Amino acid sequence: MKEKILLGVIPARSGSKGIKNKNMKKVMGQPLIAYTITDALTYRNIDKVIVTTDSKDIAQTAKKYGADVPFIRPKYLAADNTSMLAVLKHALIKCEKIYAVKISGIVLLDPTSPMRSKKEMEDMVEVFLKESPDLVLAVSPARKNPYFNMVKINTDNYAQLALKGHYIRRQDAPEIYDITNNCWIFSRSAILRGSRIPKKTIPYEIKSSYIDIDSEEDLKLFECLLKTRAGS
Repeated sequence: MKEKILLGVIPARSGSKGIKNKNMKKVMGQPLIAYTITDALTYRNIDKVIVTTDSKDIAQTAKKYGADVPFIRPKYLAADNTSMLAVLKHALIKCEKIYAVKISGIVLLDPTSPMRSKKEMEDMVEVFLKESPDLVLAVSPARKNPYFNMVKINTDNYAQLALKGHYIRRQDAPEIYDITNNCWIFSRSAILRGSRIPKKTIPYEIKSSYIDIDSEEDLKLFECLLKTRAGS
């Protein structure tokens, strides 16, 4: 029987639309990807942390900060239209062969969402190990509710509510959550099936601050948040 492990995966391709070479951008003297690597290495019950990348420069930096880089991701899995599940499936199959283990699940940690609470991440892993779902997903209460104050443009070019419902007050509308990129924990079977939001998905509401970095302004905000945290 092969050893079963929970694998931490940090995806970091070289291409980026919004910010060129985003994962290697320096923030307070460290490349952006370093923040996720150093945090991930401290999380309880994650047996191994790897970086999947198509870049030798990113691979070298990842190793410097303590992550494994057991393979270089092929270019066809680093395109703009590549699905994350395809990347995770590739990592799962490769790592099972390389490490001679069976991977029970993958903890996906996006380096462009570098602010995480260690307690929340470890709690999510505990939920995954205890409940055995297909996915544990980090969510946050949505600032806009599609049943009440979000619209889409219909075929007549008129605005209509994004989701139909008869609600007079926002408080009466169903509670809606934003999906964050902080953490996704997929089961092995969900990855092999290619299920992004499978039926057995457990939402985990995060209470701490988080940020998704898509622009230079987001990088500056992250730096300000780090300085505030350091001074507190």
